[in-house]
Amino acid sequence: MLEPLLEQAGELPSLPEVYIRVTELLETENASGLKIGEAVQTDPALTARILKMINSAYYGLRNPVTSISQAVALLGRQQLKQVLLGSVLAGVFKDFDVTHFPLRDFWQHCIKTAIIARQLAMQNARIIDHDAFFTAGLLHDVGWLVIAKVNPGSYLQITQLAKDENRDVLQVEAEKLGVTHIDVGVALLDKWGIPGLITECVRKHHDRDHVGPLSVETSIVFLANQLSRLDLSDAEPDAELDEEERVSAVLSTIPNWENSKCTAEQIAIACRLADQQWFEVMESLGMIDLDIDDSVEETFLFNTDLDRL
Repeated sequence: MLEPLLEQAGELPSLPEVYIRVTELLETENASGLKIGEAVQTDPALTARILKMINSAYYGLRNPVTSISQAVALLGRQQLKQVLLGSVLAGVFKDFDVTHFPLRDFWQHCIKTAIIARQLAMQNARIIDHDAFFTAGLLHDVGWLVIAKVNPGSYLQITQLAKDENRDVLQVEAEKLGVTHIDVGVALLDKWGIPGLITECVRKHHDRDHVGPLSVETSIVFLANQLSRLDLSDAEPDAELDEEERVSAVLSTIPNWENSKCTAEQIAIACRLADQQWFEVMESLGMIDLDIDDSVEETFLFNTDLDRL
């Protein structure tokens, strides 16, 4: 049933030509930082977003970065590639008709998931490419944007039905659409040529059981997706519990969270950073000033967490 939906959506959106050109340069060993910078600067808006992102608290660099070539030297090519993808993502979907779809809350959820996933990945000594987890978190629900293009009202219908009947959201998606947002998201990432690690994390971000060579990696993104709803700055926290104890209480409701190989203390830190940094990161990626449908009620928020509907 995936093909009929994609046919209704038209061609899956492509990544901008500047992204493809810069990515090729980043993968070419003899391409200089200056040449990479010149390619990025053909798109001034993209250049501004990348520099704003790199200079945000999220990266915590001591001195301001003023050029793309400097960013290559400081961050390395792989990290810059992840920043580049995040910086073009909002632009790829800016012309989508997402009437009655909570776009700003969607991006907030994805950004918080991305920040938590990266921070958790940093706690594992055998994981080297931490920024791949930011990208995986950012992209984990991207299939919903394609679905929203085909049927803008489907999100509210599906999530409301899942809540009313206490059913699995993915099951309702498959029943009503013949496909899930995971299927659509994976198809989009395959078209974009996104690395297998990221695609696998997107494929399994709702799975409770994680096995195989990437079990820890997929567990991290699954956990980050669940934790992105947790607000440790709650105005009325349990007076009897400290921050770590509150996180531990939440973790007791998340199956197999231990597969992430992270401690409750590390998870508490990741959640706190997400609460502190999500707005600045979202703003730096150009997602704050998106054209949002004013008819969407404030209480209409993006939420497809299986255990919380």
